[in-house]
Amino acid sequence: MLGYHKRKTDEAIESWISERKTGAKTYLSRNKKRIASLCILAVLCVAAFVYVIPSVNSGLFMPIEITPRSLNRLSEDAFRNIIGYGYEDKIYIKDTAEIRTRLENDSMIFGNVRFSVKLIPYELEVYFKEAGSLFALMPQSSGSKPIIYSDKGKIYSYSANVADLPVVDAKNQDDISLATDFLLNMRKNDVLLYSRISQLIPSNAERQITVFFNDVDFKTKFSLESDYWKTAFKHYRQLTRNMRALNIDSIAVLDLRFKQLAYTIKKEERL
Repeated sequence: MLGYHKRKTDEAIESWISERKTGAKTYLSRNKKRIASLCILAVLCVAAFVYVIPSVNSGLFMPIEITPRSLNRLSEDAFRNIIGYGYEDKIYIKDTAEIRTRLENDSMIFGNVRFSVKLIPYELEVYFKEAGSLFALMPQSSGSKPIIYSDKGKIYSYSANVADLPVVDAKNQDDISLATDFLLNMRKNDVLLYSRISQLIPSNAERQITVFFNDVDFKTKFSLESDYWKTAFKHYRQLTRNMRALNIDSIAVLDLRFKQLAYTIKKEERL
């Protein structure tokens, strides 16, 4: 009797094992792709844990290659001089803050500096916009040449055609900064209007910016309120279109220093 029960128990166990094997085979046959994907994912996770994560964590000790992606007029040698690291120097992740600061403070770099770290190959890509010529500063003496300033508000290191740039008559650094902000704003909002400026006289002391456009025979006065400049440019466009039908040649001064208001001085009144 005991032998009979043992035989039945063994048969039940073998039947249960057989059912499990059959179920497993059926599941594997139906889900081959899913299982293969999970296996690949597991392998990638292990590889990342073993190789990639240690590489990132060891950025303070593992040198990286640095590659500028936005060079136009700047050479790579000039770029290296700006960041302070030559071709033979080793660069680490810990150095990127210093590199960013040097780039953002340089007169030839305009706008935000962006970094992108690539793991394969392990390199730091640097993206930025180079500064360009914005205006020419009128010389203080007859024998001097105009000085080109960039859209960074600093002296431009490369040559530029002065005839293509507005000429600014500024007496001090504050007026140069004011001219830079005003011209950048105009170039951003109305590049065609910017291209028509022949001369600009910024004056913090007089609380005005005087502009001479090369397509009209009068001067225009703008306020120092930068939040109004965009509206003032549109206002100027509308007024000059209307004035052409009302004898624009009789105008000597167009004053746009007051919001939503415009004052004109005729040539005979100025006399």
